[in-house]
Amino acid sequence: MDLTFAAVIIMSAWVVAIVAAGLVMSLRPGGVAVRLAPVGATASVPSGRRDEILLGGDAEVFGNVRGRVRAVQLRPESRQLQDVELASGLEARPVPASAIVSADGQVVRLAERWAEPPLDEPRDDAATLRQNATVVSAEGKRLGKLRLVCFDASSGTVTALVVDGRRTPERRLLPIERVTAAGPHRIMTDLKASEWTMLQPFATDWEIQQGIIEQIAADPTLETVRRSLRIDVEDQRVRLRGYVSNLPQAERVAQLARSVPGVLEIHRELVSDDDLARAVSEAIGRDPATSAAQVQVIARGGTVDITGEARDRSTARRIESVAHQVSGVAVVHNLVALRQQAS
Repeated sequence: MDLTFAAVIIMSAWVVAIVAAGLVMSLRPGGVAVRLAPVGATASVPSGRRDEILLGGDAEVFGNVRGRVRAVQLRPESRQLQDVELASGLEARPVPASAIVSADGQVVRLAERWAEPPLDEPRDDAATLRQNATVVSAEGKRLGKLRLVCFDASSGTVTALVVDGRRTPERRLLPIERVTAAGPHRIMTDLKASEWTMLQPFATDWEIQQGIIEQIAADPTLETVRRSLRIDVEDQRVRLRGYVSNLPQAERVAQLARSVPGVLEIHRELVSDDDLARAVSEAIGRDPATSAAQVQVIARGGTVDITGEARDRSTARRIESVAHQVSGVAVVHNLVALRQQAS
């Protein structure tokens, strides 16, 4: 047999095999787009934290990687998260949503054990959301690629998709209510292409927290603030707590936090040394047992030094007790001396 003819036959066989595999993929459950039911008045309202599944990210059990998240499936009538599809090597298997402990936009953490769904449970009508699926507008224009799936941790309802587009900022949050149909390769929306820039910019809470830490660390004027600063981020809303020397330092910390992409709100709960010292002095002055004491208060990063004179030991102890009750006080150094009685 002529070698060229044999090569043509072999290549043709490969093409047929690839086409056949494509047909199998498109006809198997989850291989076609599924229309999502309209959101009605009975739709569940998110009531817990927002968890974020990174498509293509790791899934772990107690720190041990069990595979990569290839896709998630949701119920089209309720938008409930049904399961995640984990790929490990050439194998893929569904893991029920009930096995998810948390998902922070980096890693999906799973329970040690979970109940496998019944083999006869119908899965054909589930909507599949796969990594890099193309998201299109109502006019059929390409908006971007699917990157993450967000869901309400308390109810398990998918609330939004994170789409990676071409404009700045690239990633935006697409409410699930705007999705009309979803399949592994294409996600249809009722969003007009011109509305893309109106969508909320997105960043994971972990990315925001790390960004703020890096900004603070790069500013030499905030070196004393870093030790006490606590940064909590939930659903792109930042809470700053800790101690600063003065108001300008507090404003600088908030300014740097605000500059991190994806931050929606800043809740500043920073306590300055002057504010803390004033609060302790006022508390001592209001208390009937300590109001007559002659004291001076100095605060540094949550540590309060109290000097001066008190008429007796019980008053000195009461001064320390009152100071401890002031919000923001971590340590009290009671240096109050007893007043010498005139003979």
